[in-house]
Amino acid sequence: MALRLARALRFAESAGVQNRLLLSLCTPAEAIAVKKPVDSVTVPGTEGTFTVTNNHSLIVSQLKAGVITVRDGQESKDYFLSDGFLFYNHPTDGSGCCTCEVSAVECVPTSALDKDRAAQVLSELMAAPKDTEWDRARAQLGAALVNQVIKAAE
Repeated sequence: MALRLARALRFAESAGVQNRLLLSLCTPAEAIAVKKPVDSVTVPGTEGTFTVTNNHSLIVSQLKAGVITVRDGQESKDYFLSDGFLFYNHPTDGSGCCTCEVSAVECVPTSALDKDRAAQVLSELMAAPKDTEWDRARAQLGAALVNQVIKAAE
């Protein structure tokens, strides 16, 4: 019963929307947007940054740490994501609305990033001992992620 109600609500939410991109932006902890009508989404793919709009070609892409920009009319919102995947599908109904599903490990608004704290974490990572292979990998991967946080916080 609850599943049918959820499906009905999702259909009702997008029923009045025509020829828009429906964005779902989710992490394991929360759903930031569920089938929200937007104009475009710009994401940091592993092969480079790209933008998807309604009627884009089908795509599945791995995402790297960086900023995702969601544009709706004159408004734009920026989020930092650690990594994830993008799934783009054509409409399954007659609405003309394609779906873009971004599944991220972590995703926060860029306004919530603290550049000073990220710089502090970076210095702690670099100062930590690197005796084992695990320590070296942790420092390298952590530094890459924290550098992207610092870049996004600017």
